[in-house]
Amino acid sequence: MRERRWTSAALLALLLAFCAAFAATAQDFVERNAMSRDEIIAAFVDQQLSGIYPSGTPWSELIRSDGSSDYREGGNRREGSWWFHSNNFCFRYDLPLSGGCFRVVRIGTNCYELYAVNPGELSAPGPQVGASWNGRMWRDDAAATCEERPSS
Repeated sequence: MRERRWTSAALLALLLAFCAAFAATAQDFVERNAMSRDEIIAAFVDQQLSGIYPSGTPWSELIRSDGSSDYREGGNRREGSWWFHSNNFCFRYDLPLSGGCFRVVRIGTNCYELYAVNPGELSAPGPQVGASWNGRMWRDDAAATCEERPSS
């Protein structure tokens, strides 16, 4: 019985170590490949974007050069604003009060992934990002190159 408990504990420890290594690898990938502020401005300002959340929900957003944005998801529309905190692309929306900051990684000619940054870590060097993307998007001025997009 003791041997069985030890084996279960050892397997759990290995699984936790694997998960931690995977999260560190994902964060390294994002930090190595994240777009700079200038790259984000060149790619998205004055552009209509379309995107999809991991749940499959589609969205769109117009990023205006005056720092405002027009976000749409389903039948809902939210006016908002955007800015940068270092190389993090940040958004705030009026109704309901929401938003966030993201590291943006280009994964194709016209496909980008958004990785949420914890707001409490914005002042720390090397913000912690999630292991998976929070949104995937593309510019509407060219064909999307993402492997997953909404059907409509």
